[in-house]
Amino acid sequence: LEYPVQLGIAYLFLVGYLFRTLFVNLKLPASVGVIVSGFAFSYFFQEDLFKARDSLQELAFFLVLLTAGLEITLKDLQPYIFVMAWLPVCMELLAIAAYGVL
Repeated sequence: LEYPVQLGIAYLFLVGYLFRTLFVNLKLPASVGVIVSGFAFSYFFQEDLFKARDSLQELAFFLVLLTAGLEITLKDLQPYIFVMAWLPVCMELLAIAAYGVL
């Protein structure tokens, strides 16, 4: 079955939105619904979409991160989360600075 690439991408976005809505109604993370829809829809891709796979993967990764980021509320952010997020970054920056000095 051949169809235009734009129609395939439109179907992918529609199915992703429907899975997202279904997962939200089931009180599950919406980002998991987007990932599941992408996995389920991957069997219906045409060769034209496979050629643009790298750029589509970057877009999908961005959309999943955006969706996951929008699900976080201020109540979820505890002080230890900031420490756990900044500690590896600071250690990596210190290691890069120490390597640069050597």
